[in-house]
Amino acid sequence: MFTKLTDTSKATVFTIIVLLLAVAMAASIRLFSITSGSLSTALYMVTPALTALIMMLVVTRDGFSKEGWKTLGLHRLGIKAWWIAIVAPALVGVVATAIVWATPLAAFVVPNDAGIQILNFFIQLVIITLTLSLGEELGWRGYLLPQLLSVGRTRALVLVGLIWAAWHMPLIFLTPLYHAGGNRLIVLPLFVGTIVAGSFFFGYLRIWTGSVWPASIAHTAHNTTWGTLGAFTLTANPVVVNEYLAGDNGLLILVGTALAAVWLGRKVGTQGQRVSRPH
Repeated sequence: MFTKLTDTSKATVFTIIVLLLAVAMAASIRLFSITSGSLSTALYMVTPALTALIMMLVVTRDGFSKEGWKTLGLHRLGIKAWWIAIVAPALVGVVATAIVWATPLAAFVVPNDAGIQILNFFIQLVIITLTLSLGEELGWRGYLLPQLLSVGRTRALVLVGLIWAAWHMPLIFLTPLYHAGGNRLIVLPLFVGTIVAGSFFFGYLRIWTGSVWPASIAHTAHNTTWGTLGAFTLTANPVVVNEYLAGDNGLLILVGTALAAVWLGRKVGTQGQRVSRPH
């Protein structure tokens, strides 16, 4: 339909569509009273990938060429970055949670199913990377980031982070399924800050390897780590511990993710971008 759109125009159209889909999906979850967290998560997380497909097959028709599909970074595995994608988010989560364990707010406990919890971490690392995380990453790091790199790497990573954060807002404000606890004046700044820091970390993985797979692995490692660590944490202050300090987007997670992004950014340095864009 629109084969002559510039990269930034593609990014703009993508953003409009993905945010509209987010609002529609969150409204549907509320309208139909979908209380299953796993179902709602699956439905919501597929919208960035769906938007990428709409862009490539309907809007720009880049998907009708082999080079067009290379934009998404699926054709490279990026194996050299897999260990970083797993270890860095896991280490951030463990260190943040260990700091909380060292305070009166929480304590380390060994659940009866500790072995199963650890095994589930690795099972989910594979399954979720190939499904839910990929559903997001095909949109954010697969499609959107390459289109925005023309405005500069740092600016592109900030923009992707802010758009990614905005995409979460309908789920937060229209449903009770995501970050419903805590004072939103505290939770939302921490959430947006962590998302932008994550945008840099995941984005550097994408730029360095030219592959979307390390970003998908890192996304899963982050989500699975804090979910697993929750089983080893005993607290009478779940909001403070899980929303303000550790958990998904607490202050310690924000700081740790930002430090990991700075470290990876220096490692990547000025190496040539391996991100493909259709001409």
